[in-house]
Amino acid sequence: MPTPLVSICIPAYKAGPFIYETLLSIHAQTFTDWEVIVIEDGSKDNTEQIVHAFAEASTQPVGFQRHTVNQGLPATRNTAIAAARGEWIALIDSDDLWTPHHLEHAVAHARKSGADLVHTGVIMFDSDTGKDLELRVPSAAAIAALPLSLFRGDYPIQPSSTLIRRDTLTKAGGFDPKCRYVEDRELWCRLARAGARISYVDALTCRYRQHAGAMTKNAPAMALGVAEVFERNTDWAAIPLEIRRERASSAWLDAGRLILRTDPRTARAYFAKARRHSRAPRILAYSAAAFLLSLVKGRPPQPSS
Repeated sequence: MPTPLVSICIPAYKAGPFIYETLLSIHAQTFTDWEVIVIEDGSKDNTEQIVHAFAEASTQPVGFQRHTVNQGLPATRNTAIAAARGEWIALIDSDDLWTPHHLEHAVAHARKSGADLVHTGVIMFDSDTGKDLELRVPSAAAIAALPLSLFRGDYPIQPSSTLIRRDTLTKAGGFDPKCRYVEDRELWCRLARAGARISYVDALTCRYRQHAGAMTKNAPAMALGVAEVFERNTDWAAIPLEIRRERASSAWLDAGRLILRTDPRTARAYFAKARRHSRAPRILAYSAAAFLLSLVKGRPPQPSS
C-alpha cells in the first residue's frame, strides 16, 4: 500500500453522534493523498461500525483501533500518531469539521513556508443550532510576536486546524498524557521551545464544534491546566522574565479563585504557588481568605440553639 503524504488522526470517545459528519468532511477534501486513523478511547457506542462503513466506501486507507480502557485525549492522539505512516499529521477531533479545501491549503502552505506546524483559521459554531459563534485567527501583531504571543495565550491554535511534521511531533514526544486539559497549548509551547517553525494559513477552513456548557463545567480544570503550562515554562529564556513571572502568578491566582469557596485548602496551595512569582497585595489577600475559609470548613457542626 503506498505511503500517504498526510495521516489524519482522530481520537474518538462517545463519538457516535458526530463522527460520521467529520468523516464526510474528510471525504470531501480536494487533496486526496491521505489516510485516516481513528482511535476509540474505551467507550462503547457505534463508532466502530461507522468507521468501518466509511472505510468500505473510501478509496483511501482507513484504520481503526480501540483502547480497552479509557486513557484520555492526549494518550489517544499519541496512539494515532504512532500508527501514522504519513510525512505529515493532520489532527481533527471526532466532532469537528473541515471545509473541502482545508488540506489543500494546509499542504500547499507547508511546502511554501517550510514550517513544521501550519494551522488555519477556525470558525467556532454551536453544536445545537449550527450557528457561527466566533472566529479564532491570530492577529498580525500576534504572528509578528511569536513565540511570545504563543506563551501569553494571544496566538490561538486549534488542534483540528493543524498540520504537523510527523518527525517533529515524535521527536518532541507527542502530547503529554499527564495534561488532561490544555494539552494542546502545552505541546505548542514545547514545540516552539525546541525550535519548531509555526506558520498561519490565512484561510477559515476548520469548524470547531462548541458544546453548550462544556467550558463552564470544565473551568476549574482548565484553569489549573493553564497554570501548570505557565509553571512548566517559567525557565523559557526567549520570554522576558517579568512576563513569565506575571503570567504564572496570575494563572495560579485564577485557578485558586475558581475553587476558593468549594475547596479553600487546595486554593490556598495554588495561592502559595502564585506568591512564588509575585508578592502582589491581591495574592496575599486571597491567601488570607483561603486560610480563614479552610478554618471555617474544618470546624465541626455547631449545635442548634
